[in-house]
Amino acid sequence: MMHKFLLTRRSMLYSLVGMLLTAMLTLWGCGSGGSGSYSSPPPPPVPVTTKAPAILDGAEGVATLQQWIDEGRLNAPFATKSSLSEDEQKVLSLQNDRVVIVSPSTPADWTTKGHIPGAVRWGTDETAISRMEGPGFATNMMPTGSFMDGVIQRLGIDGNTTIVISLPTGSANIYSQSLVYWNLRYWGFPRERIKILNGGDDLWVAEGKTLSTSAIEKYTASTYSVKNNKKLNATFRVSLGEMITKIDEITANPALKDTWQMVDVRGFKTDPFLKHSQLQSGAQQFLSRLNDDNTKNFVYPDKATLLEKLSTLAVKDDGADAFLSPNKKTIAMCGTSTSASPTFVLFDAVLGVPEGNIALYDGSASQWGNYSKERLEAAYPDLSAGVISSWALNDRIGGTKTLAVTPVSDYFLLGYKAVLPSSSALMNQILLEDEAYMKSGASSDSGSSSSGGGSAPSGC
Repeated sequence: MMHKFLLTRRSMLYSLVGMLLTAMLTLWGCGSGGSGSYSSPPPPPVPVTTKAPAILDGAEGVATLQQWIDEGRLNAPFATKSSLSEDEQKVLSLQNDRVVIVSPSTPADWTTKGHIPGAVRWGTDETAISRMEGPGFATNMMPTGSFMDGVIQRLGIDGNTTIVISLPTGSANIYSQSLVYWNLRYWGFPRERIKILNGGDDLWVAEGKTLSTSAIEKYTASTYSVKNNKKLNATFRVSLGEMITKIDEITANPALKDTWQMVDVRGFKTDPFLKHSQLQSGAQQFLSRLNDDNTKNFVYPDKATLLEKLSTLAVKDDGADAFLSPNKKTIAMCGTSTSASPTFVLFDAVLGVPEGNIALYDGSASQWGNYSKERLEAAYPDLSAGVISSWALNDRIGGTKTLAVTPVSDYFLLGYKAVLPSSSALMNQILLEDEAYMKSGASSDSGSSSSGGGSAPSGC
């Protein structure tokens, strides 16, 4: 009996020694040169900022932003690939869940109205640019990928950054804020990484916070590219060619209006407008003012309030009252896409509709009006009537008025007349350019501390 007991104890001892050796070998394998130190840290913690709602609203929204600031997330250093000790894991979590507050502002407002301390200025002239689509330029179009790269790199944004979009106090409109949101979403930033401070700097002040009027912006530039996002959310923007196709489809099959809605936010008296569009009384129809104070910024409603407003605030469809649906695929437009951009935020951020169910036609009425039959004939007098007819949009408008016959000016490039018959590429030129930019390859230095690339370090 005693002999069997000793054998059992000896077996247990051998097992314990074996387990210890296995553990030591595992640690040795993770070390560098057998030193026992980790060559790479454990996986970083799950981001917390992405769990916050897209709309940072009221006292709770300000408290959330203040907490991120207190935790050191605002303009935190970029993630690195270097070895980090266990004590440095808190720093690592900030690097992989950092925050940048952008304020769409003019230089004058930046130093007179002020901004949240630590915020960076996204110029109000950096939300839209003129681009070619069709045989002529269109204004206020989606910025190019290289343009976006220049902005986000200057402001220190990378793939680990949660971007909070504010707005100067007492802004005359909400459009700069919503255009920044749309720009970022189109160029592949995920919904959970973009937040809107509802009411902007007015909300910040209303909750007892102070603003800075310093002209100095404190941040470290990144070399992050939108190419690193891997995905262009092309369904968030409608091209000239896609708009023509959609109108023609609805004309041929009016039942499509059961699943599609196009809304022009310029007002009930808009005339002419794109055929089949529903007219909204104004761009702020579904918005209100912060604390019902008309001197403060506009704010977005919560989801329940928005759903109620969608069912009670009428739009005009062929002169009759109608209501926008939260479940239909929606295309919003206006004069130049600017004042339609809050509608994109309402559907994407507030309602959280599936991607592809809300888009802006950024050419809007200003681009559409360039293609009256009369203007095309004046610009290209030697083109056949058939080619002119294929481009003319006179038959694709609603209302009582016709497209204005305005001077040709510089919108049309006469050199394009040779390729007008092959119009498909021209009418979707921006889409093709942007897709090509995304496919041209992401930055190869996407994880170093200098690049701010957003690549999280991996564990052993």
